[in-house]
Amino acid sequence: MHIRLRTYIIAVCAGAVTTVSAAFAFCDGGPATYFWAAMTLAAFGAVAELLTYQMPQGGSGSVALIPYLGAALLAPDWKAAVAVGLAQAAVEIVRRRAPVKAVFNTAQIALSISLAVLVYHALGGTSIVGRGSSWSFAAENAPAVIALLLTYIIVNSGLVSGVLSLSQERNFGVVWRENTLGTAAYSLVSGVLAYLLAATYDRWGVGGAAVLVLPLISFRQFYRNTLQLQQTNRELLELMVKAIEARDPYTSGHSRRVADAAVIIARGVGLSAAQVERVRIAALLHDIGKIDEIYAPILRKEGKLTAEEWAIMKTHPVKSAELVATLSDLRDVVGPVRHHHEHWDGRGYPDGLRGEQIPLAARIITFADTMDALTTDRPYRRALGEPEVRSEFAKNCGTQFDPTICGHILSPSVWAQLFPSSQIVQRVVVTPASSGQIRVVAS
Repeated sequence: MHIRLRTYIIAVCAGAVTTVSAAFAFCDGGPATYFWAAMTLAAFGAVAELLTYQMPQGGSGSVALIPYLGAALLAPDWKAAVAVGLAQAAVEIVRRRAPVKAVFNTAQIALSISLAVLVYHALGGTSIVGRGSSWSFAAENAPAVIALLLTYIIVNSGLVSGVLSLSQERNFGVVWRENTLGTAAYSLVSGVLAYLLAATYDRWGVGGAAVLVLPLISFRQFYRNTLQLQQTNRELLELMVKAIEARDPYTSGHSRRVADAAVIIARGVGLSAAQVERVRIAALLHDIGKIDEIYAPILRKEGKLTAEEWAIMKTHPVKSAELVATLSDLRDVVGPVRHHHEHWDGRGYPDGLRGEQIPLAARIITFADTMDALTTDRPYRRALGEPEVRSEFAKNCGTQFDPTICGHILSPSVWAQLFPSSQIVQRVVVTPASSGQIRVVAS
């Protein structure tokens, strides 16, 4: 394990011990009997946690947030932190997680809850138990309840994003946005549901809380099934692309590499997670038209292409777009697929679009496609290194490439992701220019 990651995990564990101790010393959430109320909701949270769904880049999501926050409202002191920590530890044991992961997951939950409780207490928040009207309690404690929710969300998402960032060696801000912004609305609604859950438990006990929690878990299961279907569709697309590229060993893996680079560039430009995913799909399918038998002999040819062969190859974006258009769910990526060989100055193909007439996703794919061509071996030259690729991008900025996107790509943060310390070099097909002179273009 990397020393920075180990240090981070130790720091989170130390922070959990410190904040739980502080909650024990400074907060009074009610008598010891409140601990069992907190344990009840924490147990509901453990069940929800066992039914988590995967999020981008290694994170996971569940409705456990609702009962965990509900436990904090019932016993806003060390009791909630310990109850939630024990529930999370039980989840880690059932899942047989590696000791380091189990310790971190338990510690970060305890730290998030205890710190949220400390903020809640500092703002005058009290236990909801025995407070009569839930609406009057909400009115009196609204600022504290909101602070409890926000503190938990910020701390929890920050801690998880931190460990993912270090383990994956990716920018913290990028990881946090991917795993947090997309669920921001759900998190805010969870605060309201957590309050209702705590109030329901106070008035009707375990049975009333179960009536409220079980439908939430069922809805989460429906959401997980939806995500699994989306993941299956994604894997089928990748399988189809691999099957197409298997026809030509020189271009094997090209579309996947282009998709990976396009995702990095799209994030660097500042697109939302949903937009980044559509760019990824378009990049993955940008050469799918090459499945047509008309391209097979040309793709297998090792020598220089004739003018006629080059003219045929220039039709592949149109073929690709036509195939993509047959799927109704992919209609929005037809333009990016069709226009990924257009140039900023209007000298590209197939339609000679220029400037912002070219879809943004297509402009991004142009960079990723060209980069893969530059960084793979060709019959007439070895793959170019990072300095040469940077020089090519800078030289063609404003002619082949969108100058604004180029600026983002050449920035240190994005460039470091495109060129990690180690890079696998593979062979691809050479595409000659129509003049007969070899030029570097994406295959």
